[in-house]
Amino acid sequence: MSDNYAQRAAALAKKAAKKVKRIEYVQKIKKLKTYALFISMMLGFVLSPLLIDVRWFTSLFGYTPEQPVDITTITKYLLFCMLFITYCKVSPKQMRFDKMHLWLVLTQWLGCWMVYFLLNFYSPAVASGAFICVLISTATSAPVITGMLGGSVPRLATYCIATNLALAVVAPVYFSLMGVGAEEGLNAGFVDCFVTICKKVIPLALGPFFLATIVKMVKPDIHQFFQTRQSISFWLWCVALVLLMARTMGNLLRIPVNEYLDASLIAGGALTVCLLQFFIGRKIGRACGDAVVGGQCLGQKNTILAIWMAQTFFDPHYAIVSIAPASYVLWQNLVNSWQIWRFNRDKLKAEAAKNE
Repeated sequence: MSDNYAQRAAALAKKAAKKVKRIEYVQKIKKLKTYALFISMMLGFVLSPLLIDVRWFTSLFGYTPEQPVDITTITKYLLFCMLFITYCKVSPKQMRFDKMHLWLVLTQWLGCWMVYFLLNFYSPAVASGAFICVLISTATSAPVITGMLGGSVPRLATYCIATNLALAVVAPVYFSLMGVGAEEGLNAGFVDCFVTICKKVIPLALGPFFLATIVKMVKPDIHQFFQTRQSISFWLWCVALVLLMARTMGNLLRIPVNEYLDASLIAGGALTVCLLQFFIGRKIGRACGDAVVGGQCLGQKNTILAIWMAQTFFDPHYAIVSIAPASYVLWQNLVNSWQIWRFNRDKLKAEAAKNE
């Protein structure tokens, strides 16, 4: 009998030790998540020369292409996977356009003109850059960040999808009203612009949502797997952030020396607009019951699309304008990294206080 008791006690002790190790492992992962985005950004800056041209890697296998091989282009595929995992938590029935969305879209589509007219007297290039940073739609990765911050993913997804689709019509009209390219001719007509924007936005904005819906109907077990493992999207975002920061640094390093002052002013304008949009968005969101969603809807922008629009509509009129959305990548990710760090820090403090 004593041997049986001893064996049971040993088994229980072993089980308890495994549980303690598992808890310690989870705590370490949570602490790592607090600083992961900052680390990813720094890695992107440092590794930029290696990531925007990986011929040094392909040459190890005896293959050296004539053109640079930019590995950062896989970011969109990572975003697709992240959104699919995030949308596994979302039901189409939860997606409804409400009063908050109306206030946000009015702020966005009217605010871009206010910013433009205020800054145009000082510098048309700075004004144009700020205009794009306000007008551009919400980033397709915003639902991921919203989920990390505890906001309503369906509410954010509704605004994200709606504004990305509406931008395809609004952007060409707005740019034509600005008279951009009147002296040298627009690089793209209304129909071409509409089609190109749709090609860039619709697959990434709607594809993951429809795929998640189909998987839920066809393979509910797979859907359940991703629904309960939302942290995967966080680590995918860390990898995507490394690549995105590497690409941004590469773009900024290509600025000619004689344009450094103008580039600094444009980047400063983008920073000011970024902080204002997060602040105003959170104010509107808080008044409507979700500060996180409001901040992400206005503050986190589809910068890849914004850079394309700046290059399409303003080159060669104001070639330097594309610096605004390029620097906005840095500013919005700094803001989001700080928000996620603060959210995880407060969460760890709350858990520690609960366990005491």
